[in-house]
Amino acid sequence: MKGRIAAYLMLGVALAATVFCYMLLQGMAGSQIAGASPQRRYFTLGVQTAGGVNYSVSPKLAAGLQQRLPDAFAVAVSFDGPPRFSSLVLPDGSKRVAMALDSVRGQYFRAVDLRHVLGRVISPAEERANAPVIVINRHCADALFGSAQAALNRALILHIGGGSSAGPRQVQVIGVIMGGFTGIRAYDEHFRHEPVAWVPLAFPIGFPTLLSVPASLPQGEIRHDLDLAWHGLPETVRGVGNHGLVFTQPFSTDPDAVAATAHKLGLYLDLAGAALLLTLVNLIAVNFLEALRRRSVQAIERTLGATRAWQLRRVLYRSLIGALVSLLVTGALLVAALVVARRAIAAMGGFALMSSPWARVGRVLHWPHLLIPALALIVAVVLVEVLVHAGLLARGQQGSGSMQVSSPRGERRIGGVILALEFTLAALLAVLAGWGVQYAWRMAHQDLGMLRGQRITLLSTKLNKAYSAAHPHAWMEGVTSAVLAADLRRAIAGVEPQAVVAFGPVVGVPFRHSDGNFKFSEMTLEAGQSRIGTHGFVASPGWLQVGAVQLLAGRGFSRDDPDPHAILIDADVARALFGNVRNAVGREVHTSAFPHMPSRTMRVRGIVAPLYLEGPGHAPVASFIEAMQGGDQTFRFMGGDLLIRPALPVAAYPALQAAVQRVYAKDSPTIEVAGVRSSTRQLNRLNRPQRILATIFGVVAGFALLIALTGLAVFLRLFLALRKRVDAIRQALGASPRRLYTGVLAGTVLLCVAGAVLALLFTPWLAQQFALLSGALVAPFDPATWLALAVLLLAVFLVAHFPARRAARAEPAESLHEL
Repeated sequence: MKGRIAAYLMLGVALAATVFCYMLLQGMAGSQIAGASPQRRYFTLGVQTAGGVNYSVSPKLAAGLQQRLPDAFAVAVSFDGPPRFSSLVLPDGSKRVAMALDSVRGQYFRAVDLRHVLGRVISPAEERANAPVIVINRHCADALFGSAQAALNRALILHIGGGSSAGPRQVQVIGVIMGGFTGIRAYDEHFRHEPVAWVPLAFPIGFPTLLSVPASLPQGEIRHDLDLAWHGLPETVRGVGNHGLVFTQPFSTDPDAVAATAHKLGLYLDLAGAALLLTLVNLIAVNFLEALRRRSVQAIERTLGATRAWQLRRVLYRSLIGALVSLLVTGALLVAALVVARRAIAAMGGFALMSSPWARVGRVLHWPHLLIPALALIVAVVLVEVLVHAGLLARGQQGSGSMQVSSPRGERRIGGVILALEFTLAALLAVLAGWGVQYAWRMAHQDLGMLRGQRITLLSTKLNKAYSAAHPHAWMEGVTSAVLAADLRRAIAGVEPQAVVAFGPVVGVPFRHSDGNFKFSEMTLEAGQSRIGTHGFVASPGWLQVGAVQLLAGRGFSRDDPDPHAILIDADVARALFGNVRNAVGREVHTSAFPHMPSRTMRVRGIVAPLYLEGPGHAPVASFIEAMQGGDQTFRFMGGDLLIRPALPVAAYPALQAAVQRVYAKDSPTIEVAGVRSSTRQLNRLNRPQRILATIFGVVAGFALLIALTGLAVFLRLFLALRKRVDAIRQALGASPRRLYTGVLAGTVLLCVAGAVLALLFTPWLAQQFALLSGALVAPFDPATWLALAVLLLAVFLVAHFPARRAARAEPAESLHEL
């Protein structure tokens, strides 16, 4: 009975993990946009280039496609601002509302096909002309005018936040969106009760493009129409070297990140499904062996008049009790997972949620989505269990009440095959756990290009959204970087007199980088015929020393020798542009960010080691670093932190934060302190995903091992019970207890070895899946593999040792008397 309860408990755990992973995957792959028309399907449109898929479709290409595609197609672009980042003010200044501002272009509103709009939406002609019109949602209208009807045709003053060069602009409200639509990005649905407004997109920058088609349109027809439109465009519009159009589902501003996350969720689902299959097999095996153990009792019951229906009802009642146990465990775990997931997504907020693929899963984090699949699976398990028992009872009746259902040798073979399969899966998962631990250790000791054995204090800065919304143009009124830096040094010296302060990028900087996708901070560096996309940062002269950044060639920035045209580049950028590191020092490069911005000529002053700014396990971020100029104000707009050496004690953090905040309030009130932390804590936070991955693999492997060992214990109990008479007779005839003990133990270990050998055949395939999941390449037969299998064999030995020893020490007379 204890074995069955344990089997049901483990089934509940595996069931909860499987259902939760499945629902997260469904949310990640959802094709709809919250509030938009369900009669249409939404894709991300991209261009297949020689280097991969580029989802930043140029405005000229998007416009050309719209002209050549059928009328049922709609191509649109949106640049979404974060919630409460911009503001709308009544002309008399009596009311102000902070809101999220979405700038739209193309067939945006035709693409989403909104049904509940009061007034009208922005037309394509108004988008092209950058007309002074605006569409607001109901929450925005209520806050400013009291009702949606009162908002129509009213004038407002628009203040765009985030350091925009556009001044206050008068706009006219032409429409109010009454439904729950808040934008086309997945994170928008988390702010459905926030004020939102839409204006024409003025500047010609490529953004991820939305392709909207009727839901009934077949995939092949979409492909055909896109190909026709592509080949109808001149090469100057398509781009030299581009091969065609790509459309992926769901729509996302970061399709590669969504695809990578969905792939990881798929692999986690495979792990959970494997554990679920293992628990189900184990449950069936436990019930099968339990039924074999009780066959004599069942035969006696049938002899005394018990019917097959009565015995089957008893089995059904027991199965229902076990299913209830599994359902309670599954429900409790799903409740905990639901609460944790909701809190984690809510805690992201703002910019982090904007760039996170996890924003998509919020739509499925509801009770019905989780409990209904779990209940369906439990019902299926009960049916399988009852069918197994019904089959055994049928065989028992066919034997005319005989106490023999099958031969002992047949029973041992069935049990042995089941155990070997369980050990195979347990061995595979144990190997995964070993690789996960090894990967986590390597990531914790990876050279990140900076903070090389150095412990410092990091102080991060963020935009003061409340002040920026109330004072939209205060960003132009702050002091220069030289004044701000000097005031910060004095303030920090008041907390730690020996402190050396620098500013610049640091590992884990709150600034998003991603390969192959749109990056607002990306700049192109060109040298001759070579070019590479990089990320630009600003650093003060002491950044190399305080951040322990490895300088490979040249020299760093100096206060005594300022050069406004000097930059540092990392070694990967140097090799891409000049062939090697040494050749890059002193050479000129040209930088450009956007088509409408002029190119600048810079000179390479030094080469630093590749910077792993996204942390361990990620590719280095191609970077170039400019010197912070005393007369400019780039301090607030280029990603970076304040670096302070030596590291301050945690008790000094409140005083440090207060001192820096006073400087910000006086010199630059549009920014504020985001947090203070040690570099050790920063690195631990960056290593957390690897530790979580290793923990997941470890838990799943431990879970599989527990299932296999539980099955082993039940099998050994039945096996030894069936052999008790034979073993007692053999002992009475002179067989030694050692021989009996060795026979039981050797047979059990051989079963495990057979499973481990079978598992080794799958390790090359498993290594590929691990690389897809973690990004780490592992050797299928490295020491971690053998260590994991050794741990598995040791656990099997310990489980088999004690029942084998008890059986060997049993007195023959007592055993024969019991039988």
